[in-house]
Amino acid sequence: MLKRLIVGMIILVGAVTLAVISYSFFAERSDLSRFTLSHGAGFFVEDPNELQKEVAPRLGYLAPEISLPDLKNQIVRLSDLRGKPVLLNFWAAWCPPCRQELPDLQRFHEQFGTKIALIGVNWGEPAQTVQSFLERYGVTYTNLLDERGTAFVTYRLTGTPTTFFIDPEGHIRGVWLGPLKGEEIAQNFQRLGLLHESE
Repeated sequence: MLKRLIVGMIILVGAVTLAVISYSFFAERSDLSRFTLSHGAGFFVEDPNELQKEVAPRLGYLAPEISLPDLKNQIVRLSDLRGKPVLLNFWAAWCPPCRQELPDLQRFHEQFGTKIALIGVNWGEPAQTVQSFLERYGVTYTNLLDERGTAFVTYRLTGTPTTFFIDPEGHIRGVWLGPLKGEEIAQNFQRLGLLHESE
């Protein structure tokens, strides 16, 4: 038990260190990197013929499984959401661009939550920290706890926020680096044919 606790602490410290290094790396690089961190940039697969049958954390591939606890300690699996589009948002409370996009994500959830599942995945922070943070920002959509960074590693992330647009069959149809605005979320689901303007 002590051994597992020590290993877990090492992984957590490593994950937080990687996050700080990644953020510093991108923040101090080119104007494009600074634009991505402050405004965001997306990449999409619009042609269904380009979709693959293999599982990989890449555009056009089936999204890798995520199985993590929510704030009520109930396990949520990404595969259980099949049949409905999913917006999968990786974030951390210490991340300024993540805080920037929270109100837009919440508004999107309030408007389209019955049609599109919005799932937040907090990276490397304890439940109590996440709970108080989300309450402060009035966030009501489902958030999962990735305290050990397993989903972060599975999805090969290098920073937060990073958001995946997933279709009802489970394919990754879009990846957005940096903060999202509410209108960008709806527009991108529309361009993928997963949300109609009348909805």
